[in-house]
Amino acid sequence: MENNEKHTKGYYIGIGLAIGIPLGIPIGLVLGNIALGPAIGMPLGLAIGYFLEKKFNTKPLELSKEDKQEQQKFVWILFLLGFVLFTLFFLGFLFYKN
Repeated sequence: MENNEKHTKGYYIGIGLAIGIPLGIPIGLVLGNIALGPAIGMPLGLAIGYFLEKKFNTKPLELSKEDKQEQQKFVWILFLLGFVLFTLFFLGFLFYKN
């Protein structure tokens, strides 16, 4: 079966993550720590996505200039959000520890 669809770079990695993280949740339940499940599923999904990317997306589409700029803005927003959450966590840890 020939796959004629073209996708941007990283398309199948996203699909792999969408498969791997939910697969990790039952593993976490079996191990008795539900938070461990997505942590196990994420590398599993990355591996699945990596192999799908190599097999089906050998010549990915290039992003347009506008898409690249939008992607960079999104990355900066996520970075700033992560920094704010980390700062709040750290300050909460400093001020409210027993």
